[in-house]
Amino acid sequence: MWNRRPKENPETQAIRERMQAVAAQHGPWTGHNIRLAENVYTIRNEVMGLGLRARRFLQVTADILGKPFSELRVLDLACCEGYYAIEFALKGAQVVGIEGRDVHVERANFVRQEMGLQNVEFYVDDVRNLSRAKHGTFDVVICAGILYHLEAPDLFEFLESIGEVCSRLAFFETHIALASETSRQYKGRTYWGSEFREHEESLSPDARRANLWASLDTPTSFWFNRRSLNNAINSSGFSSVLECHLPATFEPDDRICFVGLKGKPVKVEATHPGFNDIPVGWPDTK
Repeated sequence: MWNRRPKENPETQAIRERMQAVAAQHGPWTGHNIRLAENVYTIRNEVMGLGLRARRFLQVTADILGKPFSELRVLDLACCEGYYAIEFALKGAQVVGIEGRDVHVERANFVRQEMGLQNVEFYVDDVRNLSRAKHGTFDVVICAGILYHLEAPDLFEFLESIGEVCSRLAFFETHIALASETSRQYKGRTYWGSEFREHEESLSPDARRANLWASLDTPTSFWFNRRSLNNAINSSGFSSVLECHLPATFEPDDRICFVGLKGKPVKVEATHPGFNDIPVGWPDTK
């Protein structure tokens, strides 16, 4: 006898059919694998890398803030199909996701509706428009997979906007440059890293937006090296910057996660007076 796949119940089959209808209209899910029902996933029944990052963000938030998720307001920047935002919403947080491509937001909103989540909202907008006046403040800001798609000066202004809206904790999960090949100047400081080609100059705006895993419009982007990214986060209003290793996400060497902590810098009085004259950041060199 042939081994036949067990017949799904009508409710599960209906979810699968609705998901397939969304995929047919807006394209299939590209990287955010979300469980909608038993054996119904937006991509496939498999642990994928973004799930490991979500676990990291949740664990670090719980460890550092020590508050119930229901007391937190969370911002997911360039949220794509909404995985991180959905995970925080399922824990009870009030969540806002901002994404520049409407097809991603259509898929994120489908998941939100299927799960009956009233505490998460998704908006189509350019993250470079972020401001406190427009969006308010957030206990947690997730900046994952977006910094390395930006170029100066937008890159630095975007980091400053994160510092403006974040009241406590921000994740900067990004690629970094492993070689210091070029630099950018901003407000009297030098930041080192390398350039990355996002799009060919000849591509139209529509063609660039259709390239779903590249920048919205910028033909080249700037990748900070590790030291310069530390300095840029610190200069954007985060008094402490930590590098996160656990929970592990098993990333390549050029992909890291920094955690920025918002607070008032504390002046530490040391026995040697010269200690207090040492700058907080790294030197502006390679």
